[in-house]
Amino acid sequence: MLKKPLKEFQGNEYLERYFSVDFRTIARDTCFLMSSVATAKKHRLTPHVYTSNRLADRRVGWIYHQAYALALSGKYLESLARFDEVLRLEPGYIHAWNQKGLCNYFLERYGSAISCFDTASSLNSRYLESHNNKGCALQRLDEFEAAIDCFDKVESIRAGLFETLNNKALSLIALGDYTGALTCVDRCISTGLVKGSFYVVRSLCFLALDQIGEGLYDLTIASKLDPQSKHALALREVFTRAATA
Repeated sequence: MLKKPLKEFQGNEYLERYFSVDFRTIARDTCFLMSSVATAKKHRLTPHVYTSNRLADRRVGWIYHQAYALALSGKYLESLARFDEVLRLEPGYIHAWNQKGLCNYFLERYGSAISCFDTASSLNSRYLESHNNKGCALQRLDEFEAAIDCFDKVESIRAGLFETLNNKALSLIALGDYTGALTCVDRCISTGLVKGSFYVVRSLCFLALDQIGEGLYDLTIASKLDPQSKHALALREVFTRAATA
């Protein structure tokens, strides 16, 4: 049985307080950012390549790739300086704004990251990466309703992206909408892309809904897909305690 009525708590508070689940860490590790810098962290997308025959543009591209390489090495402060140089030369370079935002995100400067993503969106309102990444930054600030608005913008532009569906599910869990979160994760799985993190997120919903058997089954799948998943291992212990409570 559930310890307290769900309506008394946001989902993250409920999971953390009554099941000792480190929801914020799980949310941080299982969210999907969209860009070339994020490729090194999440292995999701192909890096943007800046190419041009113009000498000035080639200089911008060269500095951009220097900044990109620094970011891949985790040297985010140095990378930021190089992206700033790119943007002085090419203020409308939307990918550089997005990459600069990601460097700030990894430095946990979420306000600065959001500002960069907003600038990218102002240059192109249909730029998927900036809307998605702004939502991820808002999640880190516990602004879950605003994060969902960002993910819904992506969905309105290109429906069915697993990154955005997964991220929206995390925000819905934080707000206690476990049924809505399950729907999002099921849509991720229906894309045919199989990732252990999807089943970790689903198991959180089943835990809160007191569906212990379903959650343990998902964690078994998660562990098979990603044997190194620390979250699947930790959650299995949580489910075991919940089952014997």
